[in-house]
Amino acid sequence: MKKLFLGIHKKLKRFLYSHVNGGKGMISIFLALTVSPLLMCTLIFVEYARIQSAQAIIEELMGSSIFSALAHYDPYLDERFGFMAVRQDQKESLDSRYQSYLESNVQGFGKAISLAGGSAEGKNSLIEPLALRQEVYEYSELSVPINTLVEGLNIEDLLSNFYNLDSLKVCKNVMDGGKNAIDITDSAINMAKSLKEYSDEAKKYGESLTKYKEARKAYDDAYQALEEARSKKDNGEDISLDSYISDVNSKAGAFGTATRDLKEKLSSLKEKERDFVKNQESFRKAADELLSNAQEYDKNKHDVDTLQDPLFVTYHEINNQVQNSLDSYQKELYNDGKEDDGKLEEQAKKLESYSAEKDEKIEGYVVLSEIEDVDQRTAALYGDLQNIIKGSDDSVDIATQLKDLLYEILGVKILYDGSLDSNLDPNELINQSGVLDLGSAEMTDSIVDLLSSITDFITAVSGADFLGILKALGSYLTSMVTFFKGIYDWASSRLQNLGRLLMFKENLGKNYLLYGYGVYNMPNRTNYSDGSTLTGYDYSNIFEMAGGTYNIGFLDGDFWNYPKMDNTGGSDKLYKGAELEYLFTGSNSEKGAQVGTFFNIFLLRLLTNLPAIAESDWLQASGITGPFIALFFVILLIIEAFIDMILLVNKQSVSFIKLKAYMSTAGLPDLLNDLLQCTGISDALQGKIKEKTEGLAKKSKNNSEETQSSTDNAGDSSSTNDSSGTGGSSSTKDSGGDSSGKTGGNDSSGGKDGGGKKEKNKDFKKPTEAMGLKDEQGFLKADYGEHCLYLMLLGTNQDQYLMRLQNLVQLEAKEKYKEKTDYHLSKAYTGITATTEYQLNEFVPITKSTGGFKLDCTKTLGY
Repeated sequence: MKKLFLGIHKKLKRFLYSHVNGGKGMISIFLALTVSPLLMCTLIFVEYARIQSAQAIIEELMGSSIFSALAHYDPYLDERFGFMAVRQDQKESLDSRYQSYLESNVQGFGKAISLAGGSAEGKNSLIEPLALRQEVYEYSELSVPINTLVEGLNIEDLLSNFYNLDSLKVCKNVMDGGKNAIDITDSAINMAKSLKEYSDEAKKYGESLTKYKEARKAYDDAYQALEEARSKKDNGEDISLDSYISDVNSKAGAFGTATRDLKEKLSSLKEKERDFVKNQESFRKAADELLSNAQEYDKNKHDVDTLQDPLFVTYHEINNQVQNSLDSYQKELYNDGKEDDGKLEEQAKKLESYSAEKDEKIEGYVVLSEIEDVDQRTAALYGDLQNIIKGSDDSVDIATQLKDLLYEILGVKILYDGSLDSNLDPNELINQSGVLDLGSAEMTDSIVDLLSSITDFITAVSGADFLGILKALGSYLTSMVTFFKGIYDWASSRLQNLGRLLMFKENLGKNYLLYGYGVYNMPNRTNYSDGSTLTGYDYSNIFEMAGGTYNIGFLDGDFWNYPKMDNTGGSDKLYKGAELEYLFTGSNSEKGAQVGTFFNIFLLRLLTNLPAIAESDWLQASGITGPFIALFFVILLIIEAFIDMILLVNKQSVSFIKLKAYMSTAGLPDLLNDLLQCTGISDALQGKIKEKTEGLAKKSKNNSEETQSSTDNAGDSSSTNDSSGTGGSSSTKDSGGDSSGKTGGNDSSGGKDGGGKKEKNKDFKKPTEAMGLKDEQGFLKADYGEHCLYLMLLGTNQDQYLMRLQNLVQLEAKEKYKEKTDYHLSKAYTGITATTEYQLNEFVPITKSTGGFKLDCTKTLGY
């Protein structure tokens, strides 16, 4: 065994010595076995690095190629709308354009990478609302705020102060006061109707009573003649009594007929009298309750004991007049007349069967349950009440003049620009956004009804009787409440939207950018001929592209013949210039869009002007009395708002929130100055407005001076009364009140500090004074387009707005490229998504395991 192991050892030793060259060869084998795996790992790491590098390179190359393809943007969309989208008027497809750029870029990197395939397609076209919204935001982030900064607009401050404005409160007060006035007017109408019937029946009774007296006298005279004839016959004269007896019997029959007629007339009169007393009592209770509440309100608000509302003062005077008249014959008034009825019936029967030969003389019964001059009293009362409700002659004159001025102003043709008359072909629209229902037609109908009731009331005052005037007043008050309810409902929903916007200010900012884009980049009726977008694109290009014919200043459509805002279609391919109005209303009719926008700005002006009109000195110092104050207020409000509209559609600006109304002594110079700058109103109408408003201002000034003089005298008298211990409370409900003494009442209330006027707090500022940017007229001069912006912020649906914006972009771009391509917004891509397959070529071509991998990459980029 030992020999065996020794033999093997020798052979192995001989082999190693012969082939491995001793110990040196052993190290080489060891190194080969150790280093080869490390080398393989190194090669793997190198190849991995090559793959990572290739992926980074291909992404860069794809990005560069996508950007190169995106560089072929639509120049018209950029210039016109500020939007970036791939152009559609080139023959080369988006995919082939991208592939050519990618191949060129890959070739610049040698042969390390080979393209194996791929594709490119557009993404996020402008037909997608989110893509369009983002484009609008990105474009508007700088342009819209810069534009408004130049104009000095702090949108948040503006809307906050508008939200806190007293417009809705004033509107609500007018509605509540109007409803109260309607209630008491209805009660007054019932009383007037029963008084008229009472007076008419009293007239019939008076005529019957006259006939009764005449018949009684004729009977008495005939009976006296019979007695004298009998006396003569008894004295021996030869005289026949037959003719005398016949005459007495005849007169007795007539007397009986007159008695029965008087009985019937008295019965009818007492019935009408009871109805009148009943209705008068209802009116008295309603008047006392309402006037007590009104006096308490005036005491709390104005610190005066007099009624401040002239209409309520008038009803108080009517109530007093009726009560005083009835107090003069209370005994007869509450006598039911049944005893008289029985006596007259008994007398009538006796007279109908009367015989002068048999019966004694019947003494005519004197009615005790009714005064003899009831017909004169009721007629006089009816006339007195008519004079009270009519008020002063000045009131009628002023109301008539203002009504005439209002009608002339409403007759100015400004509802739409006649040059903008497109009716869009519905088939050309890519979205059917629907027409925004803003209630314009209903609102204008209510205004027409209101104006008609104003005319009817003034006509009634000039020619109708007490009942006719009250009916016309009731109709007017109903129309007035309906009108203000329409304003209130219209404003409430929009102010709720505004409240939510102010609560979430981020949304306010986004909405402002979204709607501001439309205002500053879309033409409207005031700038389509000479305006431009923020990019400098002239709106006149759109008008000409739409085939419009310039007739600058061709304003048409007056208030009385307004077209309805509908969705009437046509065959036109483009709007000519009222694109902002389309964004707001969605009407396919360009005239309809203008009219709808006009009336909604008009409603906005009515709302924002309410506080200024309510504070107008013309209301307090014009000398207006009775129910004319409500009529005067409404006429001034409508005139103010419509003059605003005349200025706005003629490229002027008006204060969004006014510190002083045009229809006031302080605001009148501003009105006359602004009218001089307005080319869209005739010189004749300017002159008429100037004449009538200056006349009213003069009358207001005179009445104010008279009122101040009276107040000063009353103050002296009050001081004397105070010093004598009688108190200074003579100015109560029963005094009738001074409807124009609001200022005087406030001054006299300062007696707590010694009888002088209250000194105003020097640090006190009206809300509008604290807003910041303002002038003497008010806060923020705003033009037509900016009023549209405020309206859209208050209530335009974003989705509908974007759909309409898409329609406008589609219509304009399609018309622009009609000779080159069939343009469609769905191909207006704002981004490109590319997918590329590529292969990494072998680094060491020993085996396929170290190269030739196919990879893919997807990348999306946009503007």
